Amino acid sequence: MKVLIKADLVLGPYKPLRNVYIGIEEGQIKVISKEEPEEYEYAEYIIGGENRVVIPGFVTTHSFIYLYPFRYRIFSGKINAFQLLSTLSPNDIYYFSLMGAYHLLRTGVTTVVTSGPNLDMIARAISEVGLKPVLAVGVDCPDSKEDWEREFITLYNRWSSKNENRVILRLCSEEYSKEVFEISQQYNLPVLLERFVSLENMNSAVNVIGLGGGARKDLEIIKQKGFSLAFTPSYEVSQFPLSQYKPSISLDLTPSFDIRHEASASLTRLLLTPEEALNAMTIWGYSQLKYNDRGVIENNKVADLTIYEIKEPPAFPLDIESPYESIIFNLSYPETVMVNGEAVLDGGVPLNVGLKHIEKAIERLADVDKRTSKETRHLEKS
Repeated sequence: MKVLIKADLVLGPYKPLRNVYIGIEEGQIKVISKEEPEEYEYAEYIIGGENRVVIPGFVTTHSFIYLYPFRYRIFSGKINAFQLLSTLSPNDIYYFSLMGAYHLLRTGVTTVVTSGPNLDMIARAISEVGLKPVLAVGVDCPDSKEDWEREFITLYNRWSSKNENRVILRLCSEEYSKEVFEISQQYNLPVLLERFVSLENMNSAVNVIGLGGGARKDLEIIKQKGFSLAFTPSYEVSQFPLSQYKPSISLDLTPSFDIRHEASASLTRLLLTPEEALNAMTIWGYSQLKYNDRGVIENNKVADLTIYEIKEPPAFPLDIESPYESIIFNLSYPETVMVNGEAVLDGGVPLNVGLKHIEKAIERLADVDKRTSKETRHLEKS
């Protein structure tokens, strides 16, 4: 299918582009032009126009998406996440992950790195919404399986291919570091290293993405070895700019569960510049996952894109002199989200899932609340 996007402004890791046309075919960007390309005159899908801003789809480096409806309670200490986990069935995890993916879609995220139990169910929920799951198999983590190697092989065979790896590892202790990094080298995949696990005694470490940002105690090792860094700006303390590490953004289980909120926190705390904050949500995160075919709007890159219409408050006006800030700080939802060149959200409405799915998830939540003798939460349905 041919898709033509008309944009007032295109943002990415390089210089902003004004008044351009983007032609998409077979899931890839094929044309970027100041003039309307003749070969797309009769494109099957034409979107955009005046006041539209196009940016790469966002990627969050880590999240606990299956705990999404409990994020306020967990954050405020009203419930223990690991005690809650023991009460959740695989179907509960599926529907709660669906709810979380629905939210992420409406905030412009197209690729979700997530960990937790029943990763296959979580991946199915994320895919059902139309997003791309990347599964972080836990190793010696409180929410992981004991036979993590078997889980890794099973999920890798099911969700990955020669063209795109969808399974990585998340290391929660030093005990299995040797085995984990051997697999990392064999499959050429990154390892998420939990914030409380240090690299000081891991001589075999390769392909590391250190969670915890500037709060980590092994930053010098990360810098010396050229490893990657992910951070959650609203959670973690940093005393210096992080741009030298080209960090990505991890949502973990923040109450807002909004990557642009995290990016705005990195700006207000002077950790990144506006351009760097957008890079942290896009090209830097994709690069850490070894997805070098996305995160930037260029010819022959995957068309994972987010389109905003900025024509009225709270987003209005679009400040051409500060375009990155206009996107990061505005409060509006995307108009269109495309994954592999196909719209999964259009006119602000998710196309693959609807309120009936959210209603089902709310029913599941009520059941969990009964099982845990808690009062049922009221959740918004949109």
